Amino acid sequence: MEISIIGGDLRNIRLAQLYANENNKVYTFGIEKYFNNKEEKNIINCTNLETAISSSKYIISSIPFTKDGINVNTPFSDKEIKVQKLKELIKNKYFIAGKIPKDYYDDKTINNIDLLEDEELTILNAIPTVEGTIKIAINEREETIHESNVLICGFGKIGKILCDRFSALGANIYCTARKDSDLAWIREKRYFPLKYDELQNFLNKFDIIINTVPYIILGEKELKLINKNTLIIDLASSPGGVDKEYAQKEKMNLIVALGIPGRETPKTAAKYIKKIISKNIV
Repeated sequence: MEISIIGGDLRNIRLAQLYANENNKVYTFGIEKYFNNKEEKNIINCTNLETAISSSKYIISSIPFTKDGINVNTPFSDKEIKVQKLKELIKNKYFIAGKIPKDYYDDKTINNIDLLEDEELTILNAIPTVEGTIKIAINEREETIHESNVLICGFGKIGKILCDRFSALGANIYCTARKDSDLAWIREKRYFPLKYDELQNFLNKFDIIINTVPYIILGEKELKLINKNTLIIDLASSPGGVDKEYAQKEKMNLIVALGIPGRETPKTAAKYIKKIISKNIV
């Protein structure tokens, strides 16, 4: 089988190697900085976008596909790949990426597979995200997680696993949610449930705060109540859940940790992606 990989982070590089190790031909463009002119069996680093795309039926690109809506996400390349140009080149192809633009679906000749819309991959990706968060919490503090007061904002897929893993390490878990049913589940797990309008009464007691909610939970009013030694980890996609400008101005201990699977566990993430691709292509 022939596969084309256009841009992306370490997940796509490991994915290229996984396919190549199974004797598939992998054509790449937009990740040349990683390979740095070295040759790997079955991986062909193309000199132009057109060759890379025309060489296979399956086009795999970045997660997320684009950060600015104009260029493909290519952290391992200085080359600009225009989102609209790529669209013109992938007619009658399978196109696989994360957060595919809506106008790609207007062209009925493109078979779009949005990896970030796949429920199974979302759940699988939560695991390395949580492990990477634990790594950050350990590396950034001089105290144990055991007996620390930890606030998890949000009780979604990642929030649930965060609660379980930090609790297993001996932390005292507080978790916010909007739904009464989620608050009931938090209580059933023997964690401390908090409504968002109750947060201000508790913010001064936390050693670690982890946000998973993609809208501002910790604004200036809330941040003023947090101890400056508190480690705040924001996992949420843009705009995130923390007023970054105020946190930086006040020199708070804030870490914005986006794309943990691609940065911390790219090999595992690539295996998950490959599994999802396999069930979606014919």
